[in-house]
Amino acid sequence: MPPRNSLKPKLIPGLALVICSGWLGCSTPRDATTNILDYSAGGGSPVADEVVIQSLGKGFSISVAADSWPALIQKTKPVFAWNGCDLMWIENDKRSEPRFVLDEAYIYQPTNQPRQWVLVKDERPDGNRPEALTGDWWQWWQFGNCNLRAVAGLHDSKPVPDDSGYYGDYAVVKSTNQRYGVVYEIGWQGEMSVGNAHPEYSRRIYLFKDKASRWHFLGEGPAEGAEHGGWDIVEARVVWDDSQINELPLQIKFHRETTRSPVDYVADDTNRPPDEVSINDFVLAGKFPAQLQKIE
Repeated sequence: MPPRNSLKPKLIPGLALVICSGWLGCSTPRDATTNILDYSAGGGSPVADEVVIQSLGKGFSISVAADSWPALIQKTKPVFAWNGCDLMWIENDKRSEPRFVLDEAYIYQPTNQPRQWVLVKDERPDGNRPEALTGDWWQWWQFGNCNLRAVAGLHDSKPVPDDSGYYGDYAVVKSTNQRYGVVYEIGWQGEMSVGNAHPEYSRRIYLFKDKASRWHFLGEGPAEGAEHGGWDIVEARVVWDDSQINELPLQIKFHRETTRSPVDYVADDTNRPPDEVSINDFVLAGKFPAQLQKIE
């Protein structure tokens, strides 16, 4: 995947305190082996960018803390860990269908205290949406553009976004091949950012479950969502390929249409310039997990 912030609005410059994540609540066996991926989604990782949390604000508490990223992995035992901050556990729901638990670790260091790598429990009574912040802009400010803990259950189809571009967290079967296995798309909804644009963008993570029931992390696709100034719509397509060009017998192709509206114009302004539309294509291919490559 290209840098997260290259496919959605960037964090506000000078942002000093950022925090995302939550409690696990996962039934992954305690002796499970974590696949610590030699892979990065690029920019936008608060740990890699040395963003340090000094205070949680209201409605949040630390659920897990450790002295380092490896120690946090050892405590929580995810199935996949990547970016130096992202974690995923895979459970079975009551229908014996997979569901995906995602969380994001951050560095926490109050004044004159040692650094810790933490997961945070969201205790706001009305859920994770910014509208539930009841006027407390401090919480909105520190969580803008972040991903909180998510439980992505399996849906029959990809959810339809609301008017603001909000999809919610979800998982869908993207493609099935009777010979090779199943590709899943997991949508991980970010928090609405501060500012006038109010962007709502969702990460797209892709997994492959082979015929031996082994899980493979494929990578991340372009983010998708909307803001007041425009929107990004992404179509993903799995191409099954046993030519041995790719490490696994598949690749994922993406078609992204980006629309940006002119600023300082109202909808009924007769002099309003047309929207600017750009098209870009990408692919996840080769050695997995793969970096997102732009197709020229």
